[in-house]
Amino acid sequence: MALEDILRALEDKAQTAIETIKSEAEEEVKRIMAEAENEASRTRRQRLKKIEDALRSEATAMIYSATLKAKKEVNQAREEAVENVFKAAQERISELSKDESYSDIFKALLDECIELIDGEIVFQVRPEDRPLLERFLSGKNIQYRISDVPLASCGGLNAMSSDGSITVYNTFEKRLERAKRRLRLEISNILFSE
Repeated sequence: MALEDILRALEDKAQTAIETIKSEAEEEVKRIMAEAENEASRTRRQRLKKIEDALRSEATAMIYSATLKAKKEVNQAREEAVENVFKAAQERISELSKDESYSDIFKALLDECIELIDGEIVFQVRPEDRPLLERFLSGKNIQYRISDVPLASCGGLNAMSSDGSITVYNTFEKRLERAKRRLRLEISNILFSE
């Protein structure tokens, strides 16, 4: 079922609930008004006003509650859809290191790290990326070490200054995590723009 169908179904369900609540509230008002007409006119006017006010308040509260519940369900469905986009992105990213373009991507991530850190750089990479790192660094006038601790990632690298004052997390996972904060609203607008 398409996301729009789910959202439409949620909205239809909420509208049905609102109409049912309105209908029940109207029936209750009619019943109470019929009973009140049998009482004395002075008592009837006083009581009728109190009852109508209470029913309006209750109906308004019920409608408001149903509307809030429907909005909450719609927002939850939207949030799940956005999270599914990020899950799909994570799945695609996890396969990226197997792609022939990976060495170009790795080089771009490496260049970003080099630009941000002066002096000796300590790199942390996956064992399979170590030859790639060494190949890109050969011929460059950069002091570096490669950490003995392997990087647990699906791609990319981390780099830090030798004194530990600067750390650049340039793994695919960290970049996606940073992008989530920026892109969440934009993705939501793309998925749900009307």
